[in-house]
Amino acid sequence: MKFKNFLPAIVANISAALSEILLMASAAWLIASAALHPPLSSLSIGITLVRTAGISRAALRYVDRFISHKIIFKLLDDLREELFLRAAKIFPLKSGRSHEGELLHTLTISADLLKDFLPRVVLPISTAALVTIFLTYFLFEPLKFFALTLPAIFFMTIIFSALMKTAQADDSNYREKILDFSDGRDELKIFGTTPAVKILNQAAQNFGEENFKLTARQINFDTALRVMTVAGFFFILLKVAAVVDTIGLTVWSLIFLAMLEIFAQIPPAVRTMRNAKCVMRNDKIFTNLVPYSLLLVPTKKAVEIKNLCFGYGGEKIFDNFSLTIERGEKLAIVGESGAGKTTLLYLLMKLFPPDSGTIAISGTIAASTFTNVIFSASIRENFHILHENISDEKILSALKICGLEDFDIDAPIGEDGEKLSGGERNRLQVALALAKDTDILILDEPTAGLDKNRADKLIENLIAATKNRTLIIITHDSNYFSELGRLEIT
Repeated sequence: MKFKNFLPAIVANISAALSEILLMASAAWLIASAALHPPLSSLSIGITLVRTAGISRAALRYVDRFISHKIIFKLLDDLREELFLRAAKIFPLKSGRSHEGELLHTLTISADLLKDFLPRVVLPISTAALVTIFLTYFLFEPLKFFALTLPAIFFMTIIFSALMKTAQADDSNYREKILDFSDGRDELKIFGTTPAVKILNQAAQNFGEENFKLTARQINFDTALRVMTVAGFFFILLKVAAVVDTIGLTVWSLIFLAMLEIFAQIPPAVRTMRNAKCVMRNDKIFTNLVPYSLLLVPTKKAVEIKNLCFGYGGEKIFDNFSLTIERGEKLAIVGESGAGKTTLLYLLMKLFPPDSGTIAISGTIAASTFTNVIFSASIRENFHILHENISDEKILSALKICGLEDFDIDAPIGEDGEKLSGGERNRLQVALALAKDTDILILDEPTAGLDKNRADKLIENLIAATKNRTLIIITHDSNYFSELGRLEIT
């Protein structure tokens, strides 16, 4: 959003601030004049001015809030849309699903912080600057050179606020432990949560202590800066007292009190500006992203990978890896845990973009992964969620191939398939992928949880069912998959 879009809010905020100063000044003049017991008629102008200033202040404050909030909500919508669209390009994160939630939380906080840039940075600083210029103009004739004390206070407040190194408490350690323990909640149920709770309590205590220290430091700084500001205004007031009468001194005293409140908003405005700059500067997670579509090249093969490089956090999983799979080929990709088999599936499914190299795919792909989510519904509904207008005949055919023909397809299977055994759940994932008419079918550990006889039968059925399709099975053990070609990943 451009600066000109902020202009209505700035004008409204400055007008409201000036109306408040006018109200304070007219009220001070009226009170000081009334103390001299003049005729009531001589105070009529002051009374009218106070009423007018009061009404103007209320009206302008309302206009200020209305315009500012309208701009802010528009800005927030634009920020969130931009951030989430960028985030969508890099999901899923290499670090796992729980960290996707952490990223979305960070994006929300960042959007809110950038949204606050108008009301907490632009408006306070611009209002303080323009009101300072306005009052310096009126003080210059009676005070001459000393009138420049007011802008000096303004710049001093900004400079000291900028020099003061403030930071928010680092909660990364606490967050990391929460995410780790969330991922390992099943293990904690088995072995007990007492050690984890103690570790979390210690991390929370460390975070709380650090936050308390930083908050106390910030409060002490704001207090010291406010004392310096009050001293500066008191100095100006002494100079004003030497050149104006009692009524003028009362008026300027209340004006300076209003100015103190305006200047008090400068330190938090500078801190917000610094935090917003950090957000924009650290937006590296979204910069230099190469759209995945640019990495795709045409091929006559089913899959053609050339010089693929990919890794997690600096650890290389694939380094100049190349692979060609012919159309209609049946292949088992074999490797130990951590060799990169499932990562290769994610790369083929375009869930991760390669660090470098090319992945060329001819035709459409369906896949089942060992960590696929089963929807909390019946088997029939799971098929309909993933395959629009699929017939019962096709559902039953896919289930029969996977050895699940005896299941009631309308019975609820619980959250994430909790009513199914591990092997049944895995075969249902295979059936869901198999039911999609694609050129390439990729299955991650389809025989997990099955005995050898059932595993052999499943592979036999899959080969027969994918006669004209490319079949890629990712597994850690294919000793009994004699019907498949074999590729070792180490």
